[in-house]
Amino acid sequence: MRADLVAEMLDEEVAQCSEDELVSKSGACVRRDGSNVLVKFSRGRDGKPGCFRLGCGAFDAQPPSVAMVDPDTHAELILERWTPGVAHGLHPATGKPFVCIQGVAEYHSHPSHLGDSWDRYRNRYRIAQTVRRLLQKAGVLT
Repeated sequence: MRADLVAEMLDEEVAQCSEDELVSKSGACVRRDGSNVLVKFSRGRDGKPGCFRLGCGAFDAQPPSVAMVDPDTHAELILERWTPGVAHGLHPATGKPFVCIQGVAEYHSHPSHLGDSWDRYRNRYRIAQTVRRLLQKAGVLT
């Protein structure tokens, strides 16, 4: 997919996040960084700041890949440093912590969900809806 088209699409998706009332009221900062969308929040379930990175290099042909990263360095975090209640464990294919929700790459590539195609959700779970669900899992939104 052409990088300029992905960037244009992601800019539109990020703009929708600011129009999403729940996301805008959460105080989270949502911005595009290349083909990634970063979602920073100041206080999760554990009272600490956090950041999700949505890897969107092939969006929307493929769902975003989600990781928790250090809010300052953007380095991927080990499972023990994820906000409690977000990670489902380690993904059997990648060996990395993962979020098990429909509309993210790790869910659709998990052996338990291979029959649950991204195409069923791609019009329903845009970036704003995925960001809202991630913030809910982190305890930022109720």
